[in-house]
Amino acid sequence: MTFDDYMLTEGLVVFKRKYTENFPARTVSDTAPVRERVLSFVREKGTVTHKELMEFFKGLNEETGGTTSRKWVNKNSRYFVVKEKNNIKTYTLSAIGKRVHESIMKQKTF
Repeated sequence: MTFDDYMLTEGLVVFKRKYTENFPARTVSDTAPVRERVLSFVREKGTVTHKELMEFFKGLNEETGGTTSRKWVNKNSRYFVVKEKNNIKTYTLSAIGKRVHESIMKQKTF
């Protein structure tokens, strides 16, 4: 592997991999502060209600000055398993969400 090849793949986290051309590896960037914080929050709590998640977004927006909303959850739904019981939505991390979170945390410790 050359230096240029290494630099091109340094910021990517492989979250799904099959070793054929029909199923190429899927990657995400390791520099997404909002994603990291949301995944850490859900991982820490285990199960989060919709209300708790929206309160977290409000606090996150106050800290960073950003405009993260529930649209972020809809766009990044692959990271969550959404269940609804008695009209209350709960969110837990999906297998992909767990893999991405663990991979990013491993990279941060090095």
